[in-house]
Formats: sequence, C-alpha cells, structure tokens
Amino acid sequence: GGARKSLHLPLPKCSWQQRVTPTAVVQEIDHLLDEHTTAQIADVLNARGFAPGAGSAFNTRMIARLARDYHLKPRYDRLRERGMLTLQEMADALHVTPHTVKIWLRRGLLRGHAYSDKNESLYEPPGDLAPRKKPGAKLSQRRLEATVPPERTEGVQYAT
Repeated sequence: GGARKSLHLPLPKCSWQQRVTPTAVVQEIDHLLDEHTTAQIADVLNARGFAPGAGSAFNTRMIARLARDYHLKPRYDRLRERGMLTLQEMADALHVTPHTVKIWLRRGLLRGHAYSDKNESLYEPPGDLAPRKKPGAKLSQRRLEATVPPERTEGVQYAT
C-alpha cells in the first residue's frame, strides 16, 4: 500500500480565542492614546474598519478595558510626561481661577488637550505669551494667537 497523506486542517478556535483582540489592534490603540481619548479611539477604529475579537463595534468602555488589560500607558500620564499642566497648576501659574482657565481655553487663549471623555483637559504651559486678566478689555484683544483653536469638536453657543 501507499503512504498515507496526513491532512493538516486548522483546528477550530475555542470561543475565548475568537474573542481575543488582535495584537495589531492593541498596538493601534497604544499609538492612538498619544493624541486621542477613548471615545475618539473607538470612533477612529470603527471608521477604519477594525473589529474587536468579539466582532461587534468598538465602544469607549471596550477601549478603556483593553488599555487597562494590556497595561497601556493612560493618556493622562502621556500628556503629563509631555509637560502638560493640570487645571489647578495652570490657574496658579496664571494667577487666575480654574473657571477663568476654562473660559480662556474655550476662547482660544490657551491650548488644552482632552485626556478623558468628560471634557477634562491638561494644558500646555503658557510661556512668555500668557494671557493676563485685563478688566474691561475684550477677550478677543487678549488672544495669544489668532490661529490657536481649542481642541474641542463641539460648538459653544452664546446668547446675544
């Protein structure tokens, strides 16, 4: 008789193996954490056609869990390592209240980087061109640079 051919068929994946998020996706999340919040990362991955191991769409909680499970450095820590200041540190540096810092961020006088999906930001150090309180002067006359948009996607409406 002839030699038997051995068929090497791939074994079916166990259910837990089918739910494992691919390494490439975890690496992409790690890369995206440099510039995006968890909700933004979920949107980016879904737009690029990535799918989690379970096959559904990515969401904020899933991204946060993956970042924690794979010990990825949190966005907050990444921004702090780049020298970003907390709200209180920025307020202290500018000798204003935290509320004023938030107003100046919305108006483009300061640069902030969101680290959470709850509108929490860390701030770029103001440097020599820091805005100052000038009672009676319009905020538009205190602008650092006309080209500094705040890092926000939602619009703010004011009553007239």
